Amino acid sequence: MNLYLKRSLALSCLSAGFFLVQGVAAQESVIEEVTVTATKIERNQQDVPIALTAFTGDMMQESNIKDMRDLASITPSLISSQSQNSTTSSFAVRGIGTSGQNFGLEPSVGMYIDGVYRSRQSSFINNLADLEAVEVLRGPQGTLFGKNTASGALNVRTVRPDFDSKNAYIDLNVGELGLVNLSGATNINVSDNFALRFTGFYGMRDGYVDDIVSGRSDVLNDRDRFGGRLQAYWQPNDRFDMRIIADYAEIDEVCCAAVTNRNNFLAFDGMTPGSDSALAFGLGLPVIPESDFENNRVAFSTLPRSTNEDSGLSVEFNYDFENVTLTSVSAFRSFETTDFIDADFNAGDILTDLNVADQSSFSQELRLTGEIGDRGSWTVGAYYFQQDLDNVSTLDIGVDADPFLSGGEPLASLRAGIDGLSIATMGAYPLTAAAFPAGGFATDDMRQDHESYAVFGQADFPIGDDFVLTAGLRFTSEEKDMDGTFTNTMVGPPPDLAPTGAIITTLTGIGIWSVDPMLPGAIDPTDPANVPGILAAFGPTYVPGWGFYLFAPLAPQAPLTATIDDDQVTGALKLSWFVNDSAMLYAAYATGYKSGGTNTDRIDPVFSQTFDAETSEMIEVGLKMDFERARLNVAFHDTQFEDLQTNAFSGTGFNLQNAGDADTHGAEVDFTWQPVDSFNLQANYAYNVADFENFANGTCWVATPFQIGTPDPGQGNPLLPVCDRSGGRVPANPESRFFVAGTKDFQIGDNTTLYVRAEVNHMSDTMTDGNNDPLKLRDDFTFVNARIGIYFDNINSELAIWGRNLTDEFFYETLFDVPIQDGKLNAYPHEPLTWGVQYRMNFD
Repeated sequence: MNLYLKRSLALSCLSAGFFLVQGVAAQESVIEEVTVTATKIERNQQDVPIALTAFTGDMMQESNIKDMRDLASITPSLISSQSQNSTTSSFAVRGIGTSGQNFGLEPSVGMYIDGVYRSRQSSFINNLADLEAVEVLRGPQGTLFGKNTASGALNVRTVRPDFDSKNAYIDLNVGELGLVNLSGATNINVSDNFALRFTGFYGMRDGYVDDIVSGRSDVLNDRDRFGGRLQAYWQPNDRFDMRIIADYAEIDEVCCAAVTNRNNFLAFDGMTPGSDSALAFGLGLPVIPESDFENNRVAFSTLPRSTNEDSGLSVEFNYDFENVTLTSVSAFRSFETTDFIDADFNAGDILTDLNVADQSSFSQELRLTGEIGDRGSWTVGAYYFQQDLDNVSTLDIGVDADPFLSGGEPLASLRAGIDGLSIATMGAYPLTAAAFPAGGFATDDMRQDHESYAVFGQADFPIGDDFVLTAGLRFTSEEKDMDGTFTNTMVGPPPDLAPTGAIITTLTGIGIWSVDPMLPGAIDPTDPANVPGILAAFGPTYVPGWGFYLFAPLAPQAPLTATIDDDQVTGALKLSWFVNDSAMLYAAYATGYKSGGTNTDRIDPVFSQTFDAETSEMIEVGLKMDFERARLNVAFHDTQFEDLQTNAFSGTGFNLQNAGDADTHGAEVDFTWQPVDSFNLQANYAYNVADFENFANGTCWVATPFQIGTPDPGQGNPLLPVCDRSGGRVPANPESRFFVAGTKDFQIGDNTTLYVRAEVNHMSDTMTDGNNDPLKLRDDFTFVNARIGIYFDNINSELAIWGRNLTDEFFYETLFDVPIQDGKLNAYPHEPLTWGVQYRMNFD
């Protein structure tokens, strides 16, 4: 469908909405109002011309939401994913997000807690505790939020201290797999205008994946988290207030498991052996069969480990100059991670990777806001952000690396030929050294200094009594300086070898030397006069580690120095029509931006080490309506992305680059109905199509050519490791998502209420990786959650029994090409059926 037709369809649907709202009289709704700060000013979500979903703390309690990954399961167009460790978590809105697999990437979905930007997506995954509200803003938010909001924004507000009450609670959750979640909070009223608030949480749970090598059950994908928050709130008069927040959170988990989806014992021809054959028959190691896919078992030589520490201090103050309010938000943040993985994902001691990263940042935002009439307002401000990023990644070589990596072509023939030469000449030439010696390593030390500033302004101009025109503009400047050092085990010069089957020849300045003395024209290797030349030709293979040059993640690489300097103007233009107090129609145009960066992995030289900025341009039309007992919000959208930043795994490393152009378009419906006071129905549906419009230098298929024999149709030149992915699906985007939940209350006494809640979540099939390999298409799935609880009004408490994924549906995050094992696919599984009991008591 071309752009004109898509936008015409959206306008037609909006016209239908026009006739619908014309017949709706203004009426007071019983549906709960949610106050949002999406425009930096507190507003009813129904009055804001932005497609958004907002949840209060009580709403998340009702759905047993404990972290952002749980929240994504009930939110239209929000996707959360996690792969090899907790540091690789990522978020996407309307099909567009950013991989967490590369240190040089920043998110396309901006993340904010209490007005402070979080630059690392994985800092957003810890337990949610003591929250006032969460807002999921869809589409570019390039004016007021600005920082990396090309696709959307997550805006979280915690409960602030209260002068008048304790507003305290304690919440205990216990359940299957040894689950224990404990959280609590309380105010301390120091005086009439000064209060403190303490919040703390702790969570632990066993894993749900077994490792057959260590013999440990339920060990992988466990939970071990804790944290706390201390706030001070001071309001000496009606014109000034100050809020100081100090927070700390920690994760220490055995994460994450990758289970076998497809083995590669033999290729499609039934003759060519794959890596599983080498593991099972060559090294005698256990291999998990693909028939065990849904049994959540792995065979790892070393269990993964994922730890991080997130901490910060922020200061916000507001001063009211009668008609203008000045707001300042200052923040220091630190995020430290240590991740260790079995990088070959099998029982062999081949490769392990230790990744240590530190991020520290300072941000400062200043805003002036004011009102224009009853519905109008204005905001102007400036923003500064500075961060230092240090990342050290070390790939270590194990004892099984040399026999495993040297057992395939062309290394097997190369070593056999050279060693045969030594034997044939009675040891006149040395045997080849270990291509991948145990104890060898490759270390990447990347350091980045990042500085950004912006100025912005937005105003809502009332036009008569019913219309509001919103216009906003932001100028952003970004500068990044990256220095990278790549160190290795000491290795000799790179081998200058051209293997062809079992015959190895080398072109030198002397002549053509051959391992095979029967080759026509070959120089006799037994002639002493020829020994120096042959030794020089094959000399690199006599130095341990010579195989590093033939394996991209270990290949020696020159130091990297790069500077990225970007300037960008983004903004928004919107028109809102308030048909009456219960209905609003709006049309919006908005742009977003994410700065460029540097690929921090060792990559194939065919790919650029740097990538450009990503920009987005959106057109959206929508309606928001309140009935007496219902609420209906609908949005139609189309967003064009230029230079979309993508990161696809090729089997030996991640190819991070600009994909060219992409398009995402669709519709979202959010509906709430409360026909009687004791029953509430929530439903949302999101249809999002996200495709690469042009992506000439994408990553090629790996699994399908090995498993089925079908070549990648996008590969024009078989000598180049790039394939045209134009027209392919953007990964991690189910085109259709549907969620419905019903809650029914039963009064069983003067002070006691029983309630029952059921939730159904459905996702359509999803392409799980950026190379669009057909074998990586995930089937659609549906899972069910439920909760039964009792409110005890006389003691202000709740007791509930809950269950998640009650049908024990097996589903997973992504399918990926297992490193150094062409044709093999693994997947990261979601949680199976879990259940528990929760008790919460509130204190006034």
